Amino acid sequence: MNIRTAAFAVALLIPALVRAEDIRWFGNASGDGGASLIYGTPESDYAPLSFSCENRSKEVVFTYEFEPANKSGPVVVTLRAGDIEVPINTKAEHLEEADLHLLIGKAVLDERLVDLLTSRTKLRVVVGDGSAEFPLDGTREAAKDLFATCKA
Repeated sequence: MNIRTAAFAVALLIPALVRAEDIRWFGNASGDGGASLIYGTPESDYAPLSFSCENRSKEVVFTYEFEPANKSGPVVVTLRAGDIEVPINTKAEHLEEADLHLLIGKAVLDERLVDLLTSRTKLRVVVGDGSAEFPLDGTREAAKDLFATCKA
């Protein structure tokens, strides 16, 4: 590989590296009384994991970017942090326009889920025999609107 080809390859990787550094937890409060906690890149479409709710609702909508083997039946997603475990029944959805596969379910935003999301460990999302880990750094501050708007 010559220097010009190598430089071009590195230039293609730089935007991906910058975006990877921007991936974090952030929160939003909407004008209509809803709130969300999102793991992704602010001001982009990248949000592989999120929690959202409407004003005064004790339920949060959990969304996880994942293509399950079973696309027609319910899929249990288990959230784990330390010794806290929260199972969420989800359903597979496919957003054709973005070619995204999502698992969407509802959970009560109770003390156990708040403790899980503000844990000092990592969040492990388990689907079937697979799992992914997400850092929980910054969730306490990022989730303040979600907790204030929708906490049971």
